[in-house]
Amino acid sequence: MKQVRVLVVGVLLGLMLGMGWVYAQQGSRAALMPHDYSEIGQLYATINHGGDFRDADLWLSAFSDDAVFTIVVGSGQEFAGKKALSEWRHQSFRGQVGDAKVRHWDGPPRITPTGEGMANARSYFMVYDVSGKSPTISSSGYHDDVFVKTVEGWRVKSRKVYFDAPPA
Repeated sequence: MKQVRVLVVGVLLGLMLGMGWVYAQQGSRAALMPHDYSEIGQLYATINHGGDFRDADLWLSAFSDDAVFTIVVGSGQEFAGKKALSEWRHQSFRGQVGDAKVRHWDGPPRITPTGEGMANARSYFMVYDVSGKSPTISSSGYHDDVFVKTVEGWRVKSRKVYFDAPPA
């Protein structure tokens, strides 16, 4: 009988330790609230509208000061910090302003909290050329994003853009 009690106590103790470990692991990932998901979702719209309408300030407003933007195609390009992002974005607009006649469409991002004030997300995208009679898909791929909560709200800390095929 004593052996059964020791076995039962051992099993219960093991279960309690296991449940405590699982709880501790979940606690290390701060949960996101609905407004966090919404604010992160708005960043996708901010980036897309800023690019599609050649508004560099709007586009840059989605990124943290130390953000890193990486285009993963060929040898790849990486831009680190707001100054480098601004220079690249202005250069890519070639001095033009207004409607670029492209439309970026992102699928719903899969957002995962990774710690207090941090989250990762992945989203598929398609870019449409709307300069002709009918819109045509000019590129597609996905983004891997890291978000950080700043005093101004959520911002992109890192974005890696993967194209399904090199853009034309």
